[in-house]
Amino acid sequence: MTLTQTADVRWALLGEQLPLIVDGEEVVTEASADIVAPRDKAVVGSFSVASTREIDRALAAARRAQPAWAAAPGSVRAKALLKAAEIMEAHAAEFEFLDAVDIGKPVMNVRYSDIPVSLDGLSYFAGKAQDIAGRSVQVGDPNVSHRQIVSPYGVVVEVLPWNGPLWTGVQRVAAILAAGNACIVKPAMIASASFLHFARLVAPLFPAGILQVLPGSGGSVGNALATSPLVDMVSLTGGVETGVELLRSTAHQLKPLSLELGGKNPNIVLDDADLETALRWSTMGAFANSGQVCVCGSRILVQRGIYDAFAEGLAEAARARKVGDPLDEGTEMGPVVGGDHYDSIWSYLDEAMSRGDGSVLAGGERYEGELADGWYIPPTVIADVDPSCRIAREEVFGPVVTLTPVDDLDHALRIANDSDYGLSAGIFTTNVEHAERAARELEAGQVYVNQWFAPGVLQAPSGGYKHSGYGLVGIEKYQQSKNVFVRSNG
Repeated sequence: MTLTQTADVRWALLGEQLPLIVDGEEVVTEASADIVAPRDKAVVGSFSVASTREIDRALAAARRAQPAWAAAPGSVRAKALLKAAEIMEAHAAEFEFLDAVDIGKPVMNVRYSDIPVSLDGLSYFAGKAQDIAGRSVQVGDPNVSHRQIVSPYGVVVEVLPWNGPLWTGVQRVAAILAAGNACIVKPAMIASASFLHFARLVAPLFPAGILQVLPGSGGSVGNALATSPLVDMVSLTGGVETGVELLRSTAHQLKPLSLELGGKNPNIVLDDADLETALRWSTMGAFANSGQVCVCGSRILVQRGIYDAFAEGLAEAARARKVGDPLDEGTEMGPVVGGDHYDSIWSYLDEAMSRGDGSVLAGGERYEGELADGWYIPPTVIADVDPSCRIAREEVFGPVVTLTPVDDLDHALRIANDSDYGLSAGIFTTNVEHAERAARELEAGQVYVNQWFAPGVLQAPSGGYKHSGYGLVGIEKYQQSKNVFVRSNG
């Protein structure tokens, strides 16, 4: 039986106002926000929105609960995280449904990407919880020994993005809790359902106050949490503007921050690349999650000798991509997350087309018929784009990719690095020297060679260059350390 056939059962998940999780309790508030499905723009449910009362209560509970949680053996934290993984796996079909309805992500993408990544995070950080140890080094004096003590920050606020609320939230929370912190999660207003459901299922595994979830706007709930003196550290995955505002609001507190922000990620394809490999990965890199991935390869720099063949192949792949209802298991690409974002993407496309900034090889036209009822945008390929154009320099965050011809690797690297962003980058080549040079010189936190996306984000955490933020994605960013020096004699 397919998910579509059983969807009528899963609609019951949205049959009541989703509650907050505060101090070990589910709290339904008077204030609420609608859940609007991008697939058809219908209001399908609602969730509670935190007020000052719930914020104050959550902060007090986190401060009260965290010391005992940090003092507990790592095995206790690991056991809770592994049990959370069991529960999540048992409810996998519910998470597929909620992300499909709430953010428009196809159920097959959630099934084969978001859920496995979430489960891996819970398992991985359960292991890390049992292996928290500082290092020891030799110092100059033989009578002095050294050791490092690693400890949690205390109370951590995690601000989630809307493009991957489930897997991002689960991975971040797993790391925060494994380190011994208490965690207050602030999900995005347009993408709260799946993580709220996760928290309802697993919060009873942890002491009251250790895992709490407070939906609400960034300007009210997010700002109140981030600037509270009861919060020791804030982590944000989101846009550059939000990151800048967070920096400004917390600057006077000198509070530790981790910012994973946007990207305008260059993908270099050289003449000697394997064309089939480059096309397969570049298509995935451009259009995964409707282009709403911070590390998507949204500007492709192609050497002239392979340019025409690559452009034709990418346009054909874009036209062949199945766009449709995210609840349909055959759908490869769903709608974008909401109306404001839909309008933003079209503003870039309309401007580029009206100015003649390149030639549209695929997409570029608004849907008619059934897909016009939702926020669907066709996979769009724009060729011959000057790298100075706005659509080639700013993060569109949608299923839009630009192609620019380049003379050689030198030319490609100059264009690739001429950006305010530095989150990810990649190169397709069979020349080892070219690959090694690109890896050294590309100004990005992740560099892919002959593939796109990173399979080892847990084992090899990375951050961003320039405006793409700072702070690695791993347990270490939620920990602080001290060095202890002990003299054995006077």
